[in-house]
Amino acid sequence: MPDEALLWKLSPYIRVAMDHRVKHIRLNTRIIFDYELLYLEKGKLFVRIEDNPYELVSGDILLLKPGKTHSLVSDVSLEAHMPHIHFDPVYYDDYEQVKINFKPHESCSQAELSRIRPDILGNEGFMLPDVIKSKSNARILGPLKELIFLYERKNPATIPTQKSLAINIISILIEIASELRGETKNKSDKRLDDTLSYIIDNYQRKILVSELAKICCLSIHHFERLFKNRYGHSPADYITRYKLAKAKELMNYTRMSLSEIAERIGYSGIHAFSKAFKRIEGISPGSYIKNSHMPNPDK
Repeated sequence: MPDEALLWKLSPYIRVAMDHRVKHIRLNTRIIFDYELLYLEKGKLFVRIEDNPYELVSGDILLLKPGKTHSLVSDVSLEAHMPHIHFDPVYYDDYEQVKINFKPHESCSQAELSRIRPDILGNEGFMLPDVIKSKSNARILGPLKELIFLYERKNPATIPTQKSLAINIISILIEIASELRGETKNKSDKRLDDTLSYIIDNYQRKILVSELAKICCLSIHHFERLFKNRYGHSPADYITRYKLAKAKELMNYTRMSLSEIAERIGYSGIHAFSKAFKRIEGISPGSYIKNSHMPNPDK
């Protein structure tokens, strides 16, 4: 999966969005400075990216990357329906200066070449291929068509929705690419995720590790090992940390007493709660409240 820091940086800028339909198309060798995502809804395309030839049929996705030499031609016997977008996946200050390019690399000026974006969707972490062939591809068609619909109407109020749709499309592509690499969750992973749902739904009472192991159909020892490998904490430690996160919410946003909070999150008394809180947070619950609610010195 992509690095978490890269995922947080996603803030797409849509440069062009259109539902292109044409009987015959020929795109000569060129590079682009941003990304182009094309869903071949109907027809057939013959594409060359660098030295690699591809044949795209209905349902295939083409993701053209910044700075990669490419060309394409359609099958003249079939009309091509190609909803597509040009976009930056993250925000750049010079987004308005980047134009859609139709020239080969050698014909571009140094100023133009300096606008080639880093390939964060390909080599640098998202690992999205140039061509995606999957039965799951149709999942992006709905949000892609909606994005194009909104873009064409040029209403600034829809820009946040356009960004949201673009992020949704990228997220779907990440999932599809992971599936194609064989990174789908196995049965144990799904059952481990079920234990997290169980913890979230039942954190207000005492949860036994044996209950969680039973959900996974594993021995306690095997379950504890797999859980820690996947989530970075032992099951017992994870439960404690989740309870205390909820306790801090109550301390910050309610006027409940510490005894009431301890009871609400499933501790038998204030002593056990305070001991667990200090072990994880390094300070007592009372000190946490005092530090979190210091008066503003500017007032």
